Amino acid sequence: KGDHVKKGDPLFRIDDRDLQAMLKVREAELVSAKATLHKLEMAPRPEDVPPLQAAVEEARAKLNDAEAAMARTERLFQRQMAPASDFDKDRFAYYAAKAALARAIADLERMKAGTWKEDLEVARATVVQAQSQVDSIKINIDRCTVRALTDGEILQLNVRLGQFAAMTWKEPMIVLGNVDHLHVRVDIDENDLPFFEKGAEAVATLKGRPHVRFPLKFVYVEPYVIPKQSLTGSNSERVDTRVLQVVYALPDERPIDVHVGQQMDVYLKAAKAPKGISLDTDAKAIPFDEDDLTSASPRKSRTS
Repeated sequence: KGDHVKKGDPLFRIDDRDLQAMLKVREAELVSAKATLHKLEMAPRPEDVPPLQAAVEEARAKLNDAEAAMARTERLFQRQMAPASDFDKDRFAYYAAKAALARAIADLERMKAGTWKEDLEVARATVVQAQSQVDSIKINIDRCTVRALTDGEILQLNVRLGQFAAMTWKEPMIVLGNVDHLHVRVDIDENDLPFFEKGAEAVATLKGRPHVRFPLKFVYVEPYVIPKQSLTGSNSERVDTRVLQVVYALPDERPIDVHVGQQMDVYLKAAKAPKGISLDTDAKAIPFDEDDLTSASPRKSRTS
């Protein structure tokens, strides 16, 4: 609490041991995919070609032997010295040897041609997929580290080491803010909106210190009127109403300390009532008078 942090500084880390274990598995798969791609790109191996060349020579020799056997049997068959079955057997053996030679030559040519282009594309896609899975897990691991979104000071710490961090917590684990420049968020009752003017003078006082005044500077208006949420506990306070939120800036040099979240009474100089609107309401807009500041009806606000 109270530490000053820069944008991107780590605030706390969620247990990521399961993601770390999964990362090792995905990295191993990536290494395997890259190795497979490299193997396909380097094909053929120099050691793979000679055996196929030898297979071609062997098939050619068997073809020559089958061709010679078929020729001998054919001559004997023509002289009626050998049965037709022997001739058919040697003839079919010749055809088989010829097909075996063609297959051996095709295997050699395929090996020399290297890896098929489409197989390389599949291997490259596998590497990209494995890399994407690694990157995805690294992103999830990085998200386990909660970092400061902006420069500021840690105002509140609601998480401890080893504590279960539920996603449905009603309060933030860490409240971070820039306290160099403080602002006041003023709730203006919807009944008083006709008397509100953006450029009107405004001052704020602290609870219990009504004579210490802080001149306010108009910053902006949140144009959406919302149900009243910030309650002061006053007996005369209306809760079943809607309010317009207006943000004012406190001066950087203040006579006394003002803390973030502290409630203040804000007094606005009322604009002239529009025609047809009466000031006789439950929440009256009172003209601004510095000489009688404590008699005006304050707009409840909270510093931020």
